[in-house]
Amino acid sequence: MDYRINNQGGKAQVVFSGDITFSENVSFRQLLKDISEQNVDSCEFDLSAVDMVDSAGLGMFLIAREQADTAGWRLSVIGAQGHVASMLKLTKLSDLLDG
Repeated sequence: MDYRINNQGGKAQVVFSGDITFSENVSFRQLLKDISEQNVDSCEFDLSAVDMVDSAGLGMFLIAREQADTAGWRLSVIGAQGHVASMLKLTKLSDLLDG
């Protein structure tokens, strides 16, 4: 998993690439810390370049949602395709992650 954060006026966008799996847990938690330190109002996860997400990756999205709710910023997910979109729909995470 690679990512870059673009922040413009309190609206952050995280553009991911690669796979989001258990092995990315530490990196993902650092990402959430970086977002929180930027005092954002909203954050959009762009998953259009993500090929695969496993159950741990889905769990990381739930952690991100909980952190967003706690910190008072809105989280949304866009661009999910193929396997990633199927996993989000199957687990109903697409309903929780405004898109």
